[in-house]
Amino acid sequence: MKKFISYAIPIVTLAIFVLLMLGGNYLKKPHNTSEDVVAFVELSIEHAKAEKWNMLQKDIVSIHAAWEKIIPRIQFSVERDELYNINLNIARLRGSIDSEDKTSTLIELNEIIENWNELTR
Repeated sequence: MKKFISYAIPIVTLAIFVLLMLGGNYLKKPHNTSEDVVAFVELSIEHAKAEKWNMLQKDIVSIHAAWEKIIPRIQFSVERDELYNINLNIARLRGSIDSEDKTSTLIELNEIIENWNELTR
């Protein structure tokens, strides 16, 4: 019995770690509407095309809040640089919205979507 437990504990532990590291695709999916980063970004793209800057100010808060909810779940299954890239996109997006620069805003929003798609590849 002791021999079984001494083999089972490391095997189960390794299996849990492997599942956690490979579970990025599942873990980045939103579990409720307040965590849907892609939906918020797509809504922001529509607002940017229509130049609704007040709505975009609210959208960036929603994007950032949703992203902050996702980070703890995926931080062990993606590289740190990938997380940093999306954080950097959000920061640049705030600046482009504050300056009401439509082109930069659309670039950053599309880059967030691209970085999101690359998270678990």
